[in-house]
Amino acid sequence: MNKSTQRFSFTTSDGVKLSYLCAGTGPTLLILHGWSQGAALFKHQLAGLCDRYRVIALDMRGHGQSEKPLYGYRIARLAKDLQELITALDPAPLYLLGHSAGASVIWNYLEMFGDTRVSKLIFIDEPAALLAQPYWSEQERLQAGAILTAEQLFQFTGQLRSSQGEQATRDILMSMVTPAMTQDQREELVGVNLQFPRALAARLFIDNVTRDWRDFIPRIEKPSLIAFGRASPHPVECQEWIHQQIKSSRLEIIEAEDGGSHFLFLEAPQRFNRLLSDFLAS
Repeated sequence: MNKSTQRFSFTTSDGVKLSYLCAGTGPTLLILHGWSQGAALFKHQLAGLCDRYRVIALDMRGHGQSEKPLYGYRIARLAKDLQELITALDPAPLYLLGHSAGASVIWNYLEMFGDTRVSKLIFIDEPAALLAQPYWSEQERLQAGAILTAEQLFQFTGQLRSSQGEQATRDILMSMVTPAMTQDQREELVGVNLQFPRALAARLFIDNVTRDWRDFIPRIEKPSLIAFGRASPHPVECQEWIHQQIKSSRLEIIEAEDGGSHFLFLEAPQRFNRLLSDFLAS
């Protein structure tokens, strides 16, 4: 971790101590990791952007070094946690970045609390609706980004809760990276994920996958950057759809051979940091 990065904590209104990493000074870039991830995975952003921004990466409840209570594993509660952190920090200006399910948390935050505190938004590879409805056309499924059926959802979460939990975690993560990711990077990725107890991870996975944000996304008005890696398991159509719905948005696609995976901020950190800096400076 970058020498200038420090770890802090705050306590939510329902008594959970959450941990976050912070580096730099200036406008605040607040980062939310994806399902089962952690703040530590944004080490390249903490180190690479701290000369221009105060970069904060939160470990959401249950994840990373945050406390792991047996309650609150819903996107709505994570959005409330975010609101409480923003209130405590009172940053201005504020840029919010959400990776994967972290984007879902931001959408929930915006829906419940509005966008008055936020200047710009960054969304990395989160579909509007992950669960395929049986009556949808193929076009609807692609535009929603629905890559799971109900049967697949409960099969996976059943595995997470069982003795297969670690292997199921490895399998899903390895489907989201490029062949160029090193073995050390893969082990780091898995290790951070396993800091979130698997049974709790299963509960949050179900809550996130069963949400449908297609009615809310067109209401987003703040300037938004949508970042997508071509090697993602999600269809590119779902990111193009989000871009079409948010009028003041930019869509940036990183090709697989350049590190463009679901974890593009890890596999193509310099390229991603440049995109991010250009967007925030514009």
